[in-house]
Amino acid sequence: MAESVQQTREGGYIVAGSTKSFGAGKDDVWVLKLGPDGTIEWQKTYGGTSSDWANSVQQTSDGGYIVAGGTESFGAGDSDVWVLKLRADGGIEWQKAYGGTSSDWAKSVQQTSDGGYVVAGGTRSFGAGKADVWVLKLRADGTVEWQKTYGGAKGDSARCIQQTSDGGYVVAGATASFDVFLGLSKFWVLKLRADGTVEGQRAYGGESGEVARSIQQTSEGGYIVAGETNSFGVRGSNIWVLKLSPDGMVEWQESYGAGNSSEAYSIQQTSDGGYIVGGWMEEESTLVDFRFWVLKLGVDGIVEWQKTYKKGSNWLNELHSIQQTRDGGYIVAGETQNNFWVLKLRPDGSFGPTQDKSTDPTCEFVKETDISGIFSNAILKNTTVSPIDSNAIPQDTLASVQDTNASVDILCPLTTVEP
Repeated sequence: MAESVQQTREGGYIVAGSTKSFGAGKDDVWVLKLGPDGTIEWQKTYGGTSSDWANSVQQTSDGGYIVAGGTESFGAGDSDVWVLKLRADGGIEWQKAYGGTSSDWAKSVQQTSDGGYVVAGGTRSFGAGKADVWVLKLRADGTVEWQKTYGGAKGDSARCIQQTSDGGYVVAGATASFDVFLGLSKFWVLKLRADGTVEGQRAYGGESGEVARSIQQTSEGGYIVAGETNSFGVRGSNIWVLKLSPDGMVEWQESYGAGNSSEAYSIQQTSDGGYIVGGWMEEESTLVDFRFWVLKLGVDGIVEWQKTYKKGSNWLNELHSIQQTRDGGYIVAGETQNNFWVLKLRPDGSFGPTQDKSTDPTCEFVKETDISGIFSNAILKNTTVSPIDSNAIPQDTLASVQDTNASVDILCPLTTVEP
């Protein structure tokens, strides 16, 4: 499945996730470099004899790529954080595992302004509870500058990290340690200083469980956060979006749902000051029938347009990553029936040479939706966690790198492609 996508500087795209079809083990990290039209420029797997996976990829300042996820093939424990620095052609520049005797994993990686990297995820090897948020600040060569856990007595983990304009970091994920109700998870946002000490921390939620999966600092210095809520909205899980001020106070909050399960995995502020949200929606009256769901929000959270995308009947279609592209459209990546599915959308969410479905039946999997946001009234709770230094020793790994030969099925091809 595809977990992360980003437009590259020359106008193509880098996509990362995992595959069972190719590689050396049960699952391998799979990275594809796509051209502007979606054709494959190169494709490679990275892994060992067990399961390995990628959750985040980003192009680096030297034209290469940084990839983070988890490995069961290498390292010190059940699973370890795995970070690979790739050259522009997909060859490995360096690769390292970080972890302890239990399970550790990475969900998000970003190159920092000093040329190093910051990685966030979770750990069961270190910290205060069953699982803790784990943040590692790496130098450019993958050695550790600092590493810290954040958490309480129960399960806590990070899903996203971003360097902020002041040189610190903002982290979003979930905490069950600071729930005011039944120990269910809540949105958890931590503002860290550049050295990893905590500047601010707050949990947000209701009487049921919530998970934050994506956060971004906004142009005025606040934050936009997205994930899922079971406390607000219509029945089932709902997409939940919070707009926070720079100090973490809620400016507005909305849930979006259709009466079945829906979740957000990715959010980004758009060039017009609004937001693009990507996730998935479960179709009504089906057992396994999920659609990609993309919502374009205004600055106040009101829906400007929304569309679902489904390939096949009774298939699992889960959107995991969305980003606005330089032409004002969007690049989307996720999974459909255990395959990578990448969509290049126009600014209005459409794609292909025509929207006349009678002449272009391959575009029939695009569907308009008409769901409005519902105001929610989350309880905001200040948390009081202190970071704990961890002592993971990086281990060089020896991944097998293999070229793969995946075929490409291009649906609704564009008549022109803008870089």
